[in-house]
Amino acid sequence: MNNSKNSVRTLTMLALLVAMSIVFSRVLSISTGFVRFNLGSLPVLLAALLFGPGAGFAVGAVADMIGGVLAGYAINPLITLGAGAIGLVAGLAWQKLPGLRTGLRLQISVLLGHFVGSMVITSLALRIFYGYPWATLAVRIPNALILAAVNTVLLRILLENRTLMKMVKK
Repeated sequence: MNNSKNSVRTLTMLALLVAMSIVFSRVLSISTGFVRFNLGSLPVLLAALLFGPGAGFAVGAVADMIGGVLAGYAINPLITLGAGAIGLVAGLAWQKLPGLRTGLRLQISVLLGHFVGSMVITSLALRIFYGYPWATLAVRIPNALILAAVNTVLLRILLENRTLMKMVKK
């Protein structure tokens, strides 16, 4: 019974993180044409760190699919893979680097997640499906670096929040 209660709690938390990701990426977004600044990956990264790489992948992929449908876009599997890969890669890096101090571990995990998911997979999808030139995609690099830095700071604050951590560990 206790295990069932934990899984319901976990699913509820993950559903809330999906909803937060959709709101952060679709509503609270600054767009400059082909580059968008938003915090949609923050809940994805939080899910990856607190619940594991599979949960991070699921939150990223589900939020991308639901958010795309709500915005009237067709689901692009490679872009959805990129959104999920941010959580998957960050979660795997977080698990594989337990010996590092928290700040460095967090920086590496978030940077790797953004590098693989956003800079590589999503940029490749934009090139393949929409014909974006490589020079235009190069602008995504500073965008991903800025978002990784902001996400790292915000995640550090969230991970130090005792109330949040108690909710997750119950």
